[in-house]
Amino acid sequence: MNSIKFVAAALLVLAVPTAASAAVLPWMSLEEITGQAEVIVLGTVESAESSWSPDGRIIVTRTTVSVERPLLGGPRGKVIVETPGGRVGDQTMIASGAPVFQRGERVVLFLEPAGEQLPGPGVPGGASTPPGGAALHAVVGWNLGRMSVRRDPLTGRDRVEDRTAGSLYLDRQGKPVGPERSGKGPAELGQFLQEVERLIARRPAGGVR
Repeated sequence: MNSIKFVAAALLVLAVPTAASAAVLPWMSLEEITGQAEVIVLGTVESAESSWSPDGRIIVTRTTVSVERPLLGGPRGKVIVETPGGRVGDQTMIASGAPVFQRGERVVLFLEPAGEQLPGPGVPGGASTPPGGAALHAVVGWNLGRMSVRRDPLTGRDRVEDRTAGSLYLDRQGKPVGPERSGKGPAELGQFLQEVERLIARRPAGGVR
């Protein structure tokens, strides 16, 4: 499920709101997120820039992430992620349940094609991927496919934390997913990445399920 489909499920608020309502989104397990992703990386956020979408209907943010460790999708130096929401001038749009990135933070990202590519030098309209593979990606399942990596001050170890707070998730039967099922962290980073690699290895031959 790409970002366009999730926009229809989320609350979009234009201008600065006093309070944002929780989004109601479909729940995806770690196995489902891994199965849908075409690119999975551990990396660090370099920058984030907001602008109006080409049709002028919504604000989108494009975030550049420097790849520390690619788990799926081949080696690459950076990935560019597009998410709905952001601030342009004095107008702010909040997409409840969508990832919001902060410069310098480490993240594990589960990504899929965003449906378009960035224009490259000499490529009219961006018809093909520019040199360096700067294709545009969306986050699978929005916040479900974005996890923060933080250093535990007590142990000095890196831990993975999910960012599902503030949203209501429903399973395939339309029932709310409680805290006992929705949490994917905190977990030790190395163990979490091993689990993801195990799930990748179980994917059927030929790519995305």
